[in-house]
Amino acid sequence: MRLLRRPRRRLLAAAASIAAVLVLALGGSLLMRVTKSAPTGLPSASLPTVAATPTSTPTFDGLQFPYPGTSVPAGKTKVAWLDLRVHDGSAETAFVDKFNASNRDNIFLQLSIISNSGHTDDDIAAGAFDIVGPIGTDGLSTRPDTWLGLNDEIAKYHTDLGVYPPALLNTFKDSAGQYEGLPYDEYPAFIFYNKDLFAKARLPDLPTKVGEKYMGQDWTWDELATIAKQLTVDVDSGKPSASGSGATIRQYGFDAQWVSDLRRFGTAFGAGSYVASDGKTAQIPAVWQQATQWYYDAMWVSHFAPTNAERTAADMGGPDGTTVATGRVAMDLAWAWTVSSFGPHDADGNPASTPASPFKHWDMGVLPSNNGVTTDPIDTDTFVIHEKSKVPDAAYKAMLAIMADPSLMASYGGMPANPSLQAAYFKSAQTAVDAQFANNPITWPVLTEMAKYAASPAFDAPMPNYNKATADDQAFYTRLQSQRGLNVDAEIAKLKAKLQADFNAP
Repeated sequence: MRLLRRPRRRLLAAAASIAAVLVLALGGSLLMRVTKSAPTGLPSASLPTVAATPTSTPTFDGLQFPYPGTSVPAGKTKVAWLDLRVHDGSAETAFVDKFNASNRDNIFLQLSIISNSGHTDDDIAAGAFDIVGPIGTDGLSTRPDTWLGLNDEIAKYHTDLGVYPPALLNTFKDSAGQYEGLPYDEYPAFIFYNKDLFAKARLPDLPTKVGEKYMGQDWTWDELATIAKQLTVDVDSGKPSASGSGATIRQYGFDAQWVSDLRRFGTAFGAGSYVASDGKTAQIPAVWQQATQWYYDAMWVSHFAPTNAERTAADMGGPDGTTVATGRVAMDLAWAWTVSSFGPHDADGNPASTPASPFKHWDMGVLPSNNGVTTDPIDTDTFVIHEKSKVPDAAYKAMLAIMADPSLMASYGGMPANPSLQAAYFKSAQTAVDAQFANNPITWPVLTEMAKYAASPAFDAPMPNYNKATADDQAFYTRLQSQRGLNVDAEIAKLKAKLQADFNAP
């Protein structure tokens, strides 16, 4: 069964220092404002129905789950929380202990961790948990009719939404205009660029603000292609590769190694959806068709982006490596969760300071525009409340407390969605980068800038038969990367037909 989490390599280094600086930044306050007149508790008759616990209590790194047990103290309202992240659980259990001992709403928060607790999608569907998260927008899309609309709770408790960029907020709205979640942490997309390769080619730094020009030209995807060709170098001559030569390439101008489907890549050119407004008709947005042709030509005609075979070759890092880390890629479509992959790694895949990176300097640039519009295929996470929860008020208050806790935020490792908390994250993120790239300050506000342009709808918004349609999208994308001489328009027509068959399936 497909669990509702998105596996990603995240920037988790220096978590303790993130916690320390976030404590100062938060000053002990909540991420969102809740009125002091909020109800102090709910009647015990409102306790939720929770699925029976396994006969043998599962453990996670020595801790028992569900934690801290199944017995609810008299007079307390039980709120069941399912955590979807994989780590040691210490931050969560510490938070639960603190929350249960100190909250004034008579809430008893019970924690389960999905990775070793035996819970599956079936438990989630049955409403065994009141709160689920952190969860990405793809998790929301897998079960689009499962989560409670939060508009009434937001209004009732006067939650302040003004701290978030409007575009980011929109990613959590369903088709009825209900917020299914609130922004928690985020991983904006940006353009990684190897500053050493740019300096060698005598090219200036990339724009860090949307709307800035590059060498007097609008910063567009076509302009990126122009400079990517200049940064693509033949193995023999060491000079820029002639467009269309098909020569063996030593250095590529651009890659998109962290993309596995057209939706994610296409959304960097413009927002869209595979399903029409009627909720059942398959479509391929024109802007995604444009992105498909651009990327296919980049690999097979202009050769400034590696094909799948070239990307996974042993000298480019192999199937499990990253092309950026080789120092042979000048630009890459990257996300905040990829930063720890830019430098060398140890045998277990963790960031390491040795051996030394083949390049010494890199930075972030904003995404190019397309047709005058900049769109970010952002990854962002939230917490949700199950529509079957019998204690939505208590669950909402517990959810706000979870989202406001600095230690949990640090443990999950993402950039806080609240801009006022991001300086602390940037400070710790720079410390992690310093361990691999000395004297290389990063322009972290690029991430804040890109969050303003979050795609709406999100690239992984709901569609019928979500898992099968996603698999067909990924197969299409892999075919583009793997086969020369395709008629892109014909391939897009085939994809549309497959998606329609997926949507029509019972």
